[in-house]
Amino acid sequence: MIFNAETRAHRLGLRRVKTPLLLFALCGAWQVCWAIEGDKQTIGELLDRSAQNPDRLILTTTPKQQISNAAKARERARLAAIEHYERVIGASAAPAIRAEAIRRAADLRVEFIDGELSHSGASINGDASKNQELKTAITLYSQLLSEYPNYSAADYVLYQMARAYDLSELQDSSIDTLRRLSREFPESKRVYESSFRAAEMLYLRKRYSEAIVEYQRITAKESSAQYWWLAQYKQAWTYYQLDDYSASVSAFAKILDALKIQSELTDLAGLLAFAPNDKAELVRDAVRGMSKAFSKLARADEIDDYFAAKQNQFYSPVIYRELAEIYSREKRYTDAASVYESFARLNPHHILAQQFSERGIASYRDGGFNELAVTAQEQYIGTYGPGNALWQADGVSSDHRRLIRRYMQDVVTYRHAQAQQLAKTNEEPFKQRFSDVAERYLAIITSFPEDENLEDVVGHYADALYESERFDEAALQYGKLAYEYANPERAGDAALAQVKSYRQWYRSLKDSQASESDLGDTRSKVFNAIAEFANRFPDHKQRSSVLLAAAEDHYQLAAFSEVVGICLPLIRANNWSDEKLHSKALGLLADSYFAIKDYAQSENYYAALLPLMDGGDNERKRTAKSRLTISVFRQAELAKQNGQPRLAADLFQRSAHLSADKGLVAEATFNAAGQLFEAKDWLQSASLLERFSDEFSGHNMLVDAEKMLAAAYQKAADPIRAARTYERISKITIASTELRRTAQLSAGNLYISAGQRDDGARVLSAYLRSYPLPLEDAQSARFALSELYAINSTSQTKWLRDIVAADAASREKNSKSQLMAADASYKLAMADVDLANSIFLSLPIEKSLPRRQAAMEKAIGSLVKSSSFGFSDITTLANYELGELYRKFAMALLESEIPKKMDDDVREQYLILLEEQAYPFEEKAIAEYKSNMDLIDEGVWTPGVRKSVIALAELAPAKYGKQPKLEKVYDSLY
Repeated sequence: MIFNAETRAHRLGLRRVKTPLLLFALCGAWQVCWAIEGDKQTIGELLDRSAQNPDRLILTTTPKQQISNAAKARERARLAAIEHYERVIGASAAPAIRAEAIRRAADLRVEFIDGELSHSGASINGDASKNQELKTAITLYSQLLSEYPNYSAADYVLYQMARAYDLSELQDSSIDTLRRLSREFPESKRVYESSFRAAEMLYLRKRYSEAIVEYQRITAKESSAQYWWLAQYKQAWTYYQLDDYSASVSAFAKILDALKIQSELTDLAGLLAFAPNDKAELVRDAVRGMSKAFSKLARADEIDDYFAAKQNQFYSPVIYRELAEIYSREKRYTDAASVYESFARLNPHHILAQQFSERGIASYRDGGFNELAVTAQEQYIGTYGPGNALWQADGVSSDHRRLIRRYMQDVVTYRHAQAQQLAKTNEEPFKQRFSDVAERYLAIITSFPEDENLEDVVGHYADALYESERFDEAALQYGKLAYEYANPERAGDAALAQVKSYRQWYRSLKDSQASESDLGDTRSKVFNAIAEFANRFPDHKQRSSVLLAAAEDHYQLAAFSEVVGICLPLIRANNWSDEKLHSKALGLLADSYFAIKDYAQSENYYAALLPLMDGGDNERKRTAKSRLTISVFRQAELAKQNGQPRLAADLFQRSAHLSADKGLVAEATFNAAGQLFEAKDWLQSASLLERFSDEFSGHNMLVDAEKMLAAAYQKAADPIRAARTYERISKITIASTELRRTAQLSAGNLYISAGQRDDGARVLSAYLRSYPLPLEDAQSARFALSELYAINSTSQTKWLRDIVAADAASREKNSKSQLMAADASYKLAMADVDLANSIFLSLPIEKSLPRRQAAMEKAIGSLVKSSSFGFSDITTLANYELGELYRKFAMALLESEIPKKMDDDVREQYLILLEEQAYPFEEKAIAEYKSNMDLIDEGVWTPGVRKSVIALAELAPAKYGKQPKLEKVYDSLY
């Protein structure tokens, strides 16, 4: 409820007027006294006239009584009072008395409900009695205002009515009533509270525009007005909720302006010191709110415009700082830095200007905006670094000098890296960039002449001059490093750099067609620098390069004979003072032999040169390795042409081992493997081909290498590796479809032959999914798969059926496919035969016999189908198995279970009946066997025929037991 307990405690002296009214309510003559218009008698006189003088009724002092249930007593009293007021309201009482009675009757109801709700903490939802009480109170208040428009306490009545609406949870009506109070009684002592309460209720309902109006009734007053601080604070947040951030800023600012600050501040603590004791947190939050509102504005620099137009700017540093920290927390690092920079720029003489500039730089760094950070550091150096009066007067602190030194280092390091990146891309302005970097290094040197890292700075300065092609200046700086600082770890390289700088200077002058005089002077400096370098640094690793520069010049002119003439005697003399000189001579000599295509000699000298070269992977070493490799490779090609496969393979392998060029390594490895294959060294060839496939998976010779590898493994009797290779070939997308198909089929068959049944099944299954044709190969794959599984297993049956189905579905009459389909059909039939033979004729015979007969019918049909393919081996086996099916059925009849409850005569008759039933099936069996035996005269002797002959001899030995002709044929064909 908006109307809280604190408000109840001071509602217009309600407790002060309650007691006398209750006394009147307890007097029986209350209505009579107020019914006499204008009667001025005292209460005592009224009591006398009513014969109710206390002295007449109370002769002795009445002892104080204890009320057993105070709550009930209070409720009875309240109800009695309400009843009395209602009688007064209904009577023709004086207007003032009647008006007061209406108000009291309503107040008692509101106070009671308010107390009940406060005590229970619940709402009136669902409580009809409380709802009714409040409705009655509201009706009474409305009646009072209607009947007595000039009622002196009308503002109080409106306040109580709003309270009743609030308790009834009719907040909109409560708001309207409070606003009415504020409009109609602007001088009421309740106007501020009413406006504030209305505004708060509107705010909670997000009716922000209406809330603003109510807050403004208070904020338009002086800051000493009741609720002003809170209203101003809430008004600012209401503007914030309306996204009117400029108005929010101004509203928050009014709170800070009310502090009457007249001195510059540096932090929030200083600002809070001006706040009244009970307003510190509100002021703190106003700073936060004002800063947040600024953070929501479209531009980060709008804070600058605001404070530029504001007279009181004493607290602006606090807002700038808080706004920047908000941006930082939101990771808006550039905005944070911009705020810091803006303050420093607009207030250059403020005590915080320098600190804020540093914070702006830190913000850029925090966000990873290195370019902006460096730019800010450059501005900072320009403002607070060398060159300003304070610096020149040595009036800066050591900490500040260290900071400037660090900033200067950060800037020059970043700009140097930028220039180096530009140089890599060869963008035009990189030379100027290096020149600018050089000037920055020079500024450090002149500003910090005693810097502990001065030598490093000079080195970078020289490098930057060199990169900007200011070679003569660079040479001077390298000279300082070489001969003034005398750092043994750097001096030699610096001296060499000086030589290079002078030589570059000479070349640039030559390119620019300088005068011979200028060129002569420069050459002298070059030679003097070389002589100084050679004398001062005899052990330098680059010394040999400098001394052999003349030989190098001959090489540049393609005078290879002259190079050989210079270097060969030096190498043979072997009296080097510097081993690097030896290396240089070897290099020049090897390069010259390579140029004239004397590959045997170039190989010798490159081989001697490489161990002498340093361990780095420099361009010269890479060139030497490459030429050594090519020298060996060319010799291998010659051996191959001359029909020397072993020698060629060795040379190709050596060139592959030497080369860093993947293309050449691949070609050499493949050629070496091919030469070993030619030499029938299958395992060595396979080893090289495996390496080729692993290292050069995208090579255009990969397919040929894999084919050769598979063949090598097969020739080496290694079917598993051959299978794996064929499987890899089947997945090479650049290979032809036919090659991938045959490779996959070969892989599956090889896996199976090597005992890798699972891999074989996996590969052949995949083959069939991808290549249902050609039919013969697909059938072979299905047949191989069927052989992997146990007889009559689900998997075997599935593949056998697939063989038969594929042959039946094909329009192609392929004899091999038909033979495999016939064999598969026979195997499927045998599964049906086995099932039929497994059914025992048990009692009751009328149940088992039909099952056996049905199974036999299916088996007979399957055997007939397998015979229909026309292959004698399978047809005769099917005939034999058909005879066996009949014979076993006859035996099953004879061996079937005999009912137990039979006498001997019946049992004998039953057995005779079984024999009669079995006899036709034995005859059918003999007929099937006989059909096979009759084929012997046609020259057919198959396992089916042989088995039929044996079966006939067993069933009818008298007739078929001895047959000379049969024995002769049997002996000759067996």
